[in-house]
Amino acid sequence: MSKEGSLYEEWRAYHEMNPQVYELICKYAQEVLDRGWKEYAIATIWERLRWHLTIEVRSAHDFKLPNNHRAYYARHWLEQHPTFPDFFRTCALRSEGEGGDRDRWGRHEDDNPDLFDPL
Repeated sequence: MSKEGSLYEEWRAYHEMNPQVYELICKYAQEVLDRGWKEYAIATIWERLRWHLTIEVRSAHDFKLPNNHRAYYARHWLEQHPTFPDFFRTCALRSEGEGGDRDRWGRHEDDNPDLFDPL
């Protein structure tokens, strides 16, 4: 499995262990939508989440929000909210430039055929 493929697997594990992260992303994205924004940046919501967890909630200092996961959370949110297909702008994952087909998560068809989801 490629390094990029493993980033997806790391995200999946993190997502399963920390469901509150996605719940807060959904909450903050809804607040943005309620204010009338049609597009927004996952990076801004990510930093808002960081602020919430470290300043407002004062969670443990060792709780990490890896920046590597932002792109996967944006894609996951878009997949779960098809009525807002352009809310988060996504670009090709670095892993997409290495030849062969990749799905919207950056997984290569040879990494794990059971997970491959072509666009």
